[in-house]
Amino acid sequence: MCGHDEFDAFFRADFPALVAFLCKAGFEVETARDVAAEAMLHALEAWPIVEDPRAWVRRVAGRLIDAAGDARADWTLAGDPRDDEELAELVEQHAGLIELLAALPGKQRMVLAWSLDGFTPSQIAEALRIAPATVRSTLRHVRERLRRLRAARPGDQRDRKR
Repeated sequence: MCGHDEFDAFFRADFPALVAFLCKAGFEVETARDVAAEAMLHALEAWPIVEDPRAWVRRVAGRLIDAAGDARADWTLAGDPRDDEELAELVEQHAGLIELLAALPGKQRMVLAWSLDGFTPSQIAEALRIAPATVRSTLRHVRERLRRLRAARPGDQRDRKR
C-alpha cells in the first residue's frame, strides 16, 4: 500500500511537470498529455523497481514518442489546457521558451528540455545514451544559438535602441 501512496504523490507532483517537459521538447499539449499519461502507467507497473522516477518517466516518454514515429507537432499549442490549471500555468510560464525552442534541432531541444528540468549533464547523458561531453557541448551550442535568436527578435532590438 505504501508503494501506491508514494506513486500517487509522485504522479500528482510530476505529471504537470512531465507534460511541460514534453512541450519544451516540442510536442503539442494534447500529445504531451497522452504520452505523459502512458509513461505514468508504465511507471506504476514498474514502480517497485524504479530508482529515479523523474528520469525514468522522461526516458519512457521519449521511447514512446520514438515508437510512435516521432509525431512531433508544428510547435503550436493545441487544445485548451484550461481544464488543468496547474498545467496551464506551467505551459504559460514556458510559452516564450517553447517558442524559442522551436528554432532548435531535435537533439538540442531534447538535451535542453532535460537540463531545464534540473538534470545534470551526466544524468542527461545516461538517459539519452550519449557521452557527457556531447551533452555539455550541445548545451554550449544551444546557449549560443538561443542568444543569437533572442538578439534577432524584433522586440529585443527595439529595446536595445532606447
